[in-house]
Amino acid sequence: MSADKGILGGKFFQYIDELLGRMRKTIILFIVLFFILFLIGPVSFRFYGLRLYYPFPSFFHSFSVMLLQLMERDLVPPKMILINVAPFDVVVSVVYVSLAVSISLIIPILVFQFIKFAEPALYEREKKIATYSIVPTILLFLLGALFSLVVVIPLLFRVIYTFAQDIGVLPTIGILQFVSIVVLITAGMGAIFETPVIVFSLSYAGVVPPSLWFKHWRYAIIGAFFVALLISPGATGGIMETTIALIILTLYFSGALLARWAVKRKK
Repeated sequence: MSADKGILGGKFFQYIDELLGRMRKTIILFIVLFFILFLIGPVSFRFYGLRLYYPFPSFFHSFSVMLLQLMERDLVPPKMILINVAPFDVVVSVVYVSLAVSISLIIPILVFQFIKFAEPALYEREKKIATYSIVPTILLFLLGALFSLVVVIPLLFRVIYTFAQDIGVLPTIGILQFVSIVVLITAGMGAIFETPVIVFSLSYAGVVPPSLWFKHWRYAIIGAFFVALLISPGATGGIMETTIALIILTLYFSGALLARWAVKRKK
């Protein structure tokens, strides 16, 4: 018995070492990406009439600063004023942007590493589901993030701006609060758009019957509004929360319908 425990313990630490090895590479890549975004920016030069760029250390004109300026230009209504409330809010905002972009870039690698780590313990069908779900997962996350940046966030700030105008208040927003709202909603919408993949994968793997998704539709509605309340800033009188909840429910039932079709076809 003690020998068996020793073998199991040895295998456990081997698994931990393998996981840490995979995580170590990803963490190093994350740190490198963060400092590139935070401390390096593009410098232009002309070569035979062509405008080209090369990376150069620049704290004040880094990639993250440029991205923050782009967010301000495209997401903040023209007459809304972005202000620096506390002395270091600008610097912290640039750090947030660097972190958010770095995490977004390494998520596909992180998912791939976890799948490769868990692959020996999966059945053949589960391996196929995990492998085939990588691309849809990445695409849906990007689609959700894009949808939030193009539709949800501009709508949110437009509503806030209109409310401020109606009550005669100067429409301002702190830069740190602005970045926090953008990052939270973008990440939240990206995660929400993963709903069809999760629903489909669980049903196709035989964990959850497709009929169960439809049977418990009431819980889905409650869960959708709960998640919407979590990621919404709660300053739009329920407009934003309802919009996000409806999006979640659309994705949920789309995944359920796709799962039912796929399971029937498989049989």
